[in-house]
Amino acid sequence: MEWKANWIWDNSGEQPRNQWSCFRRTFTIPADYESATLSISADTKYAVYINGELIGYGPVRGWTSEWYYDQYDVSGLNNGENVIAILVNHYGIGTMHYIEGRGGLIAQIDFSNNGQVIDRMITDEGWKTANHSGFIKETVKMSNCLPWSEIYNAGRFDHDWEQVDFDASAWNNAEVIGAYGMNPWKTLIPRDIPHLTNETQFPKSVLSLKEVRPISQHFSIDLKPTFFPGELDNNSGKVMQGYVVTEIHAKEDVEGVMILTFDPHAMAKWEFKLNGVEYKTQNGKYEKVNLRKGVNLLIVDVGGSFHEPIMHVAFNFPEKIELKAPFGQGDSKFLAIGPFYTATHLQIGTPVPKAAPLEKEYVQVKQVSSLSELEAFKKRAKEIPNAHVCTDHVGLLSMFKEDIRTHSLQFQHQNMVLPNHSFTKVEPMEQGDAEYLIDFGKEYLGHIEFEVEATKGTVFDFFLFESIHQDGRIEHTFSLNNSLRYIARDGRQVYRSFIPRGFRYMLLTIRNTNMPCKIFSVKVDVTTFPTGNVGNFSSSDYELNQIWEISKHTIRMCAQDTIIDCPAYEQALWTGDSYNISLMNYYAFGNYDLVRRCLRLISKSVYRSPLPESHVPSGWQNVLTAWSILWMMACREYYRYSGDLEFVKEVYPELKLTVQRFQGFLNEEGLLEITAWNMLDWAPMDTEHKIVTHQNAFLVEAFRQTAYLASLIGEHEDEIQFLSLADQLKQAINTHLWDEEEQVFVDSIHEDGTPSKVRSVQTNLVAFLTDCAEGERRDVIEKYITNPPEDFVQIKSPFVLLFYYQALMDLGKNRMVLDNIREIYGYMLEHDATTCWEGWELIEGDFSRSHCHAWSAAPTYVFGVLFLGVKPLEPGFTKVAISPNLNGLKWIKGSVPIPQGKIDIYCKDVGEYIDLQIILPDEVEVEIMPPANTKVQVNGKPYSLDTNHLAVKVN
Repeated sequence: MEWKANWIWDNSGEQPRNQWSCFRRTFTIPADYESATLSISADTKYAVYINGELIGYGPVRGWTSEWYYDQYDVSGLNNGENVIAILVNHYGIGTMHYIEGRGGLIAQIDFSNNGQVIDRMITDEGWKTANHSGFIKETVKMSNCLPWSEIYNAGRFDHDWEQVDFDASAWNNAEVIGAYGMNPWKTLIPRDIPHLTNETQFPKSVLSLKEVRPISQHFSIDLKPTFFPGELDNNSGKVMQGYVVTEIHAKEDVEGVMILTFDPHAMAKWEFKLNGVEYKTQNGKYEKVNLRKGVNLLIVDVGGSFHEPIMHVAFNFPEKIELKAPFGQGDSKFLAIGPFYTATHLQIGTPVPKAAPLEKEYVQVKQVSSLSELEAFKKRAKEIPNAHVCTDHVGLLSMFKEDIRTHSLQFQHQNMVLPNHSFTKVEPMEQGDAEYLIDFGKEYLGHIEFEVEATKGTVFDFFLFESIHQDGRIEHTFSLNNSLRYIARDGRQVYRSFIPRGFRYMLLTIRNTNMPCKIFSVKVDVTTFPTGNVGNFSSSDYELNQIWEISKHTIRMCAQDTIIDCPAYEQALWTGDSYNISLMNYYAFGNYDLVRRCLRLISKSVYRSPLPESHVPSGWQNVLTAWSILWMMACREYYRYSGDLEFVKEVYPELKLTVQRFQGFLNEEGLLEITAWNMLDWAPMDTEHKIVTHQNAFLVEAFRQTAYLASLIGEHEDEIQFLSLADQLKQAINTHLWDEEEQVFVDSIHEDGTPSKVRSVQTNLVAFLTDCAEGERRDVIEKYITNPPEDFVQIKSPFVLLFYYQALMDLGKNRMVLDNIREIYGYMLEHDATTCWEGWELIEGDFSRSHCHAWSAAPTYVFGVLFLGVKPLEPGFTKVAISPNLNGLKWIKGSVPIPQGKIDIYCKDVGEYIDLQIILPDEVEVEIMPPANTKVQVNGKPYSLDTNHLAVKVN
């Protein structure tokens, strides 16, 4: 690809906040062209149209210095005038899958004949551009991990701006901001995976219709630009001291309700003072408050530690109140007092301050009860711009509401979810808004699309979530604002959301109605990694079959432009998660190109942080030590399953660098000692210390695995060195981290040198799997695994269950594996799961933080190994072991994807023998190892296993 195009942008600035910019260019085609190829990229996201038709969207996530571009075949253009129209959404902030760059667009259409480029259309100053005013910028992020929620007013911008005959003469000319190769996009590299799917799914049913009334007023205030000016990252550990102040103007003395909400992850104080009266509240609690006639002073303490410094405040009074920033000359509603202290604490291997210094002035403000007393701190005051205040927070409106009544659900209300030409007619409610609860039947990740007929100004609020309890209570997933607001223009209209979202259920609330409206359809355009439905499993056990299906669907919904942890509240590529998910993916889909892309993206993070980061590429710079180590192990596993030696050569420099960086964290005793995020499981392990046993044990295995990869490419000195490191570390673990008296590996060593008193299954499980325990110690740990002591910390997440299942299968404890799967995943099925949960224990009454979490889909891997018995004996499955095991079932059958195609297996107990049918590619050598003392027929012929495990031909 030869780039001749320029980077262009509009007049919104380099890093505009939640900017939506339209670009278009009309053109005619050369008479003798045979093909046309569009190459395009943008920062942050684009949607591109040719002659009004949506062609695609992107780019895929990447590091800014290696930014991706997409290509589309756009042959078949009009003989006359054509138009290319591009909508670019620039975030202006970092997210958990984007590092803030700057606004920009680059595009080029190459017209070719006989393989030669004969003409080009490029981005330059001849393009027209306009701000898309239909998208409301004053919004909030969907979560602390995701970009801005979508609020669209269809009456504020021409809906046909993508069409050829649209008159853009009043638009501005684009500005050329630089040539190809400019900063921050030094290199553009072609997209390394196929384009994502566009698969329409209709809801299963409408469950209810209610009349609701939302809380009367709310304000979501983004404090970050005020307290951390110029910081556009997504880093957690935002520590600050300060206050948000407003004057509440009331016409009369009145009683009402106030609600204060922060991100539930925040270590906030939830304290405020109204007219001198102090309140200590809780997140989302309805507090009864009194206003006096005239001016009331509200002071909210926003000191604390935050991932996303955002404050939500809501009011419910008989009449709406007016807010005004004290001392303000403009129309700002809120004032910041401070900051008295700010810092961003990064967990990337170095010590983090335990506490913030308490500033004297910060304490003094707590005594303020009146505007006159506040004057003393005027020099610390800053008005918070209204552009940083959202009053259209659909999540809050959908949660903080009054249910007036439940209406009968006549069949016509189901019309909106049917794939035909019928519609649901919605009449205005007497006292409130119409709220529909819609069930899509399964969790999906995709773009919401709907068709309605309404009058201008009718509001359609879509609030999306994952789970409902049997009593009808909705799980709100840590206050996730998974939402879309659409404000209608007059007439019949269709809208497709720009942002993909993960959900199963939808609350559709129609507000601001004085005339009936019609809803013709509501659906989701599923956008996931394109993959063949290759991996399969079924058996005579219906429950196990259902567990396989929800596990497989989980993996698919967590495969986008990278592996993602979950489709709803993060959509992030977590480094450690990807180790587990890759193994599961190999047996469910065999998406080797997706795994390679993820591992490569992770490798580049070592040039920003001391070790591979916990999630990449991310605006949150963080090291989770075990996740860094698991990346090293995942590279080895990828080679085992794919046989991709070129990948090993490509990432080896980063692997070697990672080994060297870990060497720098080895202390005098030879143990890994690091200050970072040192968790493994959502369980009360004692791991918030510098020396953690499970990390040391994992590192032993990572050194071994990297030594093996070094041997493949002839780096034998490295191989010897890495194996030596592994042996030395293993010896240090057994010397310092084994409690001889208690006969157990301790969780950690505390900073004062004392061993932890906490005992956990997890720590000893990892020591067992990595062969850090030998002889009698290994025998002892084996008992802890097969019969966990009650006083040990128990496994609390499906993430660690994968390692647990691996250990049990190595010990031949297949029955224990299946019993545990039936208990944990059967519980999910009992509670209507269609995907696997992040955890299974109630969190503040909720089943799980996330109801679709790919680290939880272990059954796809387990069933492929435990039942079908398929394992690569040589890299890339050139030689494969097949050892089917019915494990007490009558029959099993399934398919395992491999680079050469797939392996099909059918196994049935017919009484006198086991009937085994195997089909696999001719070029794959197979070694069949049925259970001992079992008569087997393979493809209709008696089979006996000799002592040498000789390979046999089964085709």
